[in-house]
Amino acid sequence: MAESKDDTTSPVQPVMRSFRLLEALNMHAPSSLAALHQATDLPKPTLVRLLDTLIAGGYVTRLPRRGGYTLTERVLRLSGGFKHSDQVVEAGRPFLSALTARYRWPVAMATLDRDAMLVRLSTGHESPFVTDPALINKRLPMLVAALGRAYIAFCPDAERDAILAMLRSSNLAANSSARDTRHVNSLIKRVRRLGYASTAPVPGDPAMGLAVPVIRGDEVLACITMRYIGSAMNEAEAVTRYLVPMQETAKAIAASLTREAATGASE
Repeated sequence: MAESKDDTTSPVQPVMRSFRLLEALNMHAPSSLAALHQATDLPKPTLVRLLDTLIAGGYVTRLPRRGGYTLTERVLRLSGGFKHSDQVVEAGRPFLSALTARYRWPVAMATLDRDAMLVRLSTGHESPFVTDPALINKRLPMLVAALGRAYIAFCPDAERDAILAMLRSSNLAANSSARDTRHVNSLIKRVRRLGYASTAPVPGDPAMGLAVPVIRGDEVLACITMRYIGSAMNEAEAVTRYLVPMQETAKAIAASLTREAATGASE
């Protein structure tokens, strides 16, 4: 018998309930059956079946002497693929969309990927101006792309030294300028003084980037860039119009992660 439309598009309720139960145990463990009932609003018979299934799977254990239920170490396998950088991307998504909604230009976020910046998020599909149709998952050179320049200028000294060492040993033409110490030092000083980085001119590429770091403490979590057409405005005009909103957005992303971490610690 062919599956109905509802069968293929509706969430599988037992699975969704299991996730809700795991979230409740993650927030308050150990928990009694009564506490889990209150936290999830699931019927107790349903909770018992789900708990028995999770116990059989090794994700939950029942404590002796009516101590309730708690998670096991096996649940860590569920988060193994979720990296710290993923959290930054998810936190930044609504902020980048708001920037594009306001100013129309596409905005992107990238995180460090060893010796390059990996573009993780772009609002290109939300912008009427197509500058980089295939930007997602693209690795951008550290000393050419605005995203890379912003990262290397504001990251901690030890991290910067490690990145530059990799760039100097690279055979890629885009990384060759890393061997010019005077050029690199001048670039870093300029970016730090201005508070932003711009893209190095690339022949045949009409798009330019204005990038700022997302910083929490001493750590650069990611960088964001607004991509605009160089023939539409020069760098000075872009800075006048967009730098402050970009910096405010970067601060808001970092603050949202700080609040989330504080909320998780207090629960």
